[in-house]
Amino acid sequence: MRYGEVDRQGIVYNGNYVAYTDLALEEFLRSRGCTYRELEDKYESGVCHKKSTYEFNSSAYEGDMLEVGIAGIRVGNRSFTVCFEIYRQGEDTLLTRCESVYVGYDMENRVSRPITEKMRALLLGES
Repeated sequence: MRYGEVDRQGIVYNGNYVAYTDLALEEFLRSRGCTYRELEDKYESGVCHKKSTYEFNSSAYEGDMLEVGIAGIRVGNRSFTVCFEIYRQGEDTLLTRCESVYVGYDMENRVSRPITEKMRALLLGES
């Protein structure tokens, strides 16, 4: 954790967790073969972050290294939900659990749309 991400007590500010989980999803998609940009530009598979709920079990502190993992994915027709879990590196105590909902998004018309087959395949690990 960097200095600018913590409050006066050295505790990570809760609002930063949105960036951490979004980065984890981006890296997950990259590990499956596509970046966010490629999904939007090449496959017209853009998504929009609709909402997130967080359950904070313990604090992360300045200087901590965090591991953000994906604990589950549910894919619907127009949206998908990703469950994230955040741990201090090398520890087994769950710090934060998050469920984020993303919707398919038409960049040109700025409206929601169904999840594309390309996005569905990446999320579900299908070829």
